[in-house]
Amino acid sequence: MALGLGLAGLIGGRMGILWIRFDVISQFSVQFALLAAAGALGIFAPRFKSLAAGVFFVLFIVGYGVWPLLATGGSEAAVQANEKQLRVAQFNVHGAFTNPAEIAAVIRQMNPDVMTLVELAPPSKAMLEELKAEWPYQATCWQEGDCELAILSKFPLTGQHGQNAWEGPAYLQASLGPEFGGLTVMATHTTRFPFARAQFHQVLALAKALETEQGPLLVMGDFNATPFSRVTQVFAETAGLKRLTTMPSWPADQGLPQIAIDHIFVSPGLRPLTGEHIGLAGGSDHFPISMSLAVAAK
Repeated sequence: MALGLGLAGLIGGRMGILWIRFDVISQFSVQFALLAAAGALGIFAPRFKSLAAGVFFVLFIVGYGVWPLLATGGSEAAVQANEKQLRVAQFNVHGAFTNPAEIAAVIRQMNPDVMTLVELAPPSKAMLEELKAEWPYQATCWQEGDCELAILSKFPLTGQHGQNAWEGPAYLQASLGPEFGGLTVMATHTTRFPFARAQFHQVLALAKALETEQGPLLVMGDFNATPFSRVTQVFAETAGLKRLTTMPSWPADQGLPQIAIDHIFVSPGLRPLTGEHIGLAGGSDHFPISMSLAVAAK
């Protein structure tokens, strides 16, 4: 039975190609694959096949949740002569339910060069002021109504721009200087299930908006969609970006994340120097995700 349910779930997730509402099933593709694998192994158990499959499934789920907690990002590749290293991070801080001091401690521990923050509630304004000693260049979108995004940077930012009430997701963007090729950094946060159709429309609108951007592009945020989702796949293809993230970052509450919904996308010309790595949750329901990139200078 476990094998059949797992395979049915994997097939159902692919049905999002035909009807976008089925795409929610794809968010659990890893879990369905693990269920199918557990069921297949259970078949070979001499007795209690269903129990064996259940035990294998629990072990697989725990192992999948432990994986990002142990991953270090691996060894760091060399930076070439025309490149500069940039440590980047994305963090949904779940600001209405977290202690700003704990979030600030996590950010300091990660110590990125550039970071996007999502679900940054108004009480966190004081936290941003406190962090200005280490990240003096900050872009925020408090003036955009319910837009709760921020970009923190150790390097000067120019051209800040954000939108909230439009057909796409809330986003905030700003650009780095010529030493990073004029890289545009964007923070974004899409809607989520059960609004699958609206979510799909949002990422298409965002991809279309990115057509006017010049130079290298780094998009980070909470997409509420996994690598197996039609949402992330179509966004990457339409925007001409590459997704660098596969690691689960949610939920952080029980310490074993299962769903990869926080993502880093880059345009051609940017390359990863390390694999992805998660930091401490600091009370958020998401783990922050980070990595080092090589950016070609102008």
